Amino acid sequence: MDGLIPSDRSDRLGGLAPGDDPSPEMFRAIAETAVNPFAIVDDNGVFLWVGRSIEELLGWRPDELVGRSIDAIVAPGSLPDVLTAFAELDRVPRGSDYPRGGVGQAADLVCRDGTLTPCSIIAATRSQTGLPYHLVFARRAGYERALDNALEAIARHAEVDEVLTHLVATLQQSIPRCVVAIGDGWQAGRFAVAAGDGVDLLVDDPASPWAQALATGEDVVVRNLDDLPSSLAALARSHGLSSCWVHPVTVPGDGRPMAALIMWRPYDGMPTRFTWTAVHRTGRLLRLTLQWDRSHRALEFAATHDTLTGLANRSAFVGRLGDIAKPAEGEAAVLFLDLDRFKPVNDDLGHLVGDRVLRAVGERLAGAVRPGDMVARIGGDEFAVLCERLAPGDAGTVAGRLLDALAVPIVLDGGHEVTVTASIGVTELGPGEDPETIIARADAAMREAKAGGRSRWVDHPPRR
Repeated sequence: MDGLIPSDRSDRLGGLAPGDDPSPEMFRAIAETAVNPFAIVDDNGVFLWVGRSIEELLGWRPDELVGRSIDAIVAPGSLPDVLTAFAELDRVPRGSDYPRGGVGQAADLVCRDGTLTPCSIIAATRSQTGLPYHLVFARRAGYERALDNALEAIARHAEVDEVLTHLVATLQQSIPRCVVAIGDGWQAGRFAVAAGDGVDLLVDDPASPWAQALATGEDVVVRNLDDLPSSLAALARSHGLSSCWVHPVTVPGDGRPMAALIMWRPYDGMPTRFTWTAVHRTGRLLRLTLQWDRSHRALEFAATHDTLTGLANRSAFVGRLGDIAKPAEGEAAVLFLDLDRFKPVNDDLGHLVGDRVLRAVGERLAGAVRPGDMVARIGGDEFAVLCERLAPGDAGTVAGRLLDALAVPIVLDGGHEVTVTASIGVTELGPGEDPETIIARADAAMREAKAGGRSRWVDHPPRR
């Protein structure tokens, strides 16, 4: 296997052989350049030495922190927990098998510009090292915190756009200085829902990198703005951005990509392998999030809707009626419908035809009422309509529209026509009534309509 470091560079490193102890210069280089910055702190919490990599994490130069207390960079809200954690760690007996730092103490650290960065602080106290000071290092933890927020949002059934906002934060923490947009529900050149500080860059252009990625199902990397449509390139340039990467996401059951991660960066070139890993990890989280959201919505829909017609079911109708019964007293009405002579349709033409007729009836009833009125299939060939914000006498007008909607024959496959009518019971909501009382009165009015000749409506007003 070829060496990881070319031989000429290996010689310049001092010829360290396997098993040799690194020189002091090597130890210093390790401490100075560590991704997770090192510091040496005394018993009073004062920095004695700070590695140069602190500047990459927080913007502070080491000389600006040496001689200052740790409260210079630990946010006030995090300081008590940090001090308690270190005190408890210092009481661990020397030589104990107790883990030195675990995942670290969560803390917000203060950047030189005054902003806060979520981190984990890990320490090896002097009781563990035998040295007269404490070794401390910090690790960026914004990704983990953003991930925790996303999982928390999922657990409490938050809307998907809120979860997307937290996933945007995971990318922003993993890829510093990037501008991110996450979208879902791609259709007709736009996303149904999107989140992130890059949303205003999601222009409707078939040549955009996200349109290409969603069409092919493959990642699209734009190394510089010359590869973008001129209008989109100008927009990106106005935001100080130079390159773009789109990662499409296909949710099981969708059949094609409907979601995407869109990352913009302020410099040209290809993303590194580390960036690639972060983006694809978040892509998997997005797929999981959207799969959960679709499953959750499907379960909610199944619990509140009739599977044949797609209308609200009895449970949802009763629940809504209960919600408005008191505040809508006298200003809402229930119309209870029963199809006339529907049994011969099932008996003579079969249940498949009967199901098609029921679906057609549901569509016509929904099309005959106002937006916001609820149409439900109560069971079998019974339907109900809940109309809110009605003026006196308007319920009869609605009943007339429903009868007219059913008067036109239903044309089935092959040109066969079926005509169905309905008997309708109408009632307004009375004072202090429960849903079952209201439905029972509407049902009684419907039975009176059916006994009086069918294809008509009867009103039973509430008792005042």
